[in-house]
Amino acid sequence: MRVLHTESSINWGGQEYRALEQMRWLNDHGHESVLAAKPGSAIMERARAWGLEAVAVGFRGHYNPRAIMGARRLVRERAIDVADCHGSRDAVTLAFARPLCPVIRSRHVSQALKGKAHRRLQWGWGCDHAIATAGCIKDGIVAAGLCRPERVTVVGEWAGDEFFDTSGRSAERAEIRREFAISGGLPVVSVVGMLRGDKAQENLIDASAILKERGRPVVCLIVGAGISTQEGYEAKLRARADTHGLQDSVIFTGYRDDVARITRASDALCVTSVAVEGQSRAVPQAFACETPVVASRIGGVPELVVPGDTGWLVEPGDAVGYADALLQIFDDREGARAVTARARRFAEAHLTLDAKMAETLAVYHAAIRKFHGK
Repeated sequence: MRVLHTESSINWGGQEYRALEQMRWLNDHGHESVLAAKPGSAIMERARAWGLEAVAVGFRGHYNPRAIMGARRLVRERAIDVADCHGSRDAVTLAFARPLCPVIRSRHVSQALKGKAHRRLQWGWGCDHAIATAGCIKDGIVAAGLCRPERVTVVGEWAGDEFFDTSGRSAERAEIRREFAISGGLPVVSVVGMLRGDKAQENLIDASAILKERGRPVVCLIVGAGISTQEGYEAKLRARADTHGLQDSVIFTGYRDDVARITRASDALCVTSVAVEGQSRAVPQAFACETPVVASRIGGVPELVVPGDTGWLVEPGDAVGYADALLQIFDDREGARAVTARARRFAEAHLTLDAKMAETLAVYHAAIRKFHGK
C-alpha cells in the first residue's frame, strides 16, 4: 500500500509526531509512505531527519490552485493508494485529488466545530472517511453535521514500544536527577507538550507553589518547546515560577527526544491542558511507563484516565486539585502502584502502536475497496 500523509502546520507537536510515527511503522511493515508538507516546516525537517520521504507542497489557504495542482500531481506520480490528511488546509487541498485516490481526514483536537455550509461541504464531499483521535472528537464531528457516524472511526492515541521497556528505570531516575541537579529526596513531576496557552503548564507551577506552602516541595520538569505563534508564552511561565520563588525547582528542559526516559524517571506526570485536547499522547505513554498520571478533565482525556482505576482527574485549571492528587500519590505509594499496574495492563491490551495501526489500516483498506467499487 502506498500512503500519502499530509500536514499543513509549520509547528511540531503530538499531531505531527503521530503522523511521522505512522509513516515509520508503515515503512517497517512492508508499505510505502510519503509526506507532503510546507517547505521549511518542522515536520518536513524531522521527517527527513528520520529518513522518511517528504515532498514540499505550499499549503497556503484552503483553495490554493498551485497547492491543488501539486497535490494531484504527487498522487498521480507516486501512484498513491490512499491519502491521510492531518490538517485543515491540506485536507481541503487533497479533496481535489479524490478522483485519483480515497482521502481520509484525521482530526486530532477537540475544539468545537461549526456546521457551516462550507464546512459540511469540505467534510461531506471532501473526504471518503474521517479518523478521530478520541471519542469526543467523533461526537463533535457528528453533532456539527459534518459526517454521519458510520463515516467516522475513532483511532485513539498509543505509546511507542520504547515506553513499555521499564527495565532501566532505576538508572534513568539517577541519570535525570544528576542531569538536572535534583536533590535525591524531592519528587519529580513532569508535564510534556508544546509550550502554548491551551497546554496551561502554569497549572503545574501553581500546584508546585501550593505544595511548597504545605511543606511538600517538588521539582517540576516542563518538557517541550514553544511555537512560533506564542513566542512569549515560555517567558510568562518563567515569570510565574519566579513570582512563586520556584526558580530552582521549575526546570524548562526544552524539546527532548528522550520523553520515554524522562517519563520513567518521574514520580508523576501531569496533563494540565484546558482546551482542544484529544486523548493526549502523554497519557498512554505514562501508562506504559507505569508512571502515575494526574490529568485535567478535558477533551478525550477521561476516555483513558479513570479516577481510582488508571489515574487521577482534576478540573481544568484547578491547581489545588493537582496538588491534592499529587500528595495522594506521594503519601500512598502502594495504592499508586496498584493504579499504575492497572494502567499498564490497559496500555498493553489497547494502547500499542501495532494495535492502533491495525485499526488505521482497516480504515485505509475499507476506503480503498469502496473507491474501487469492491
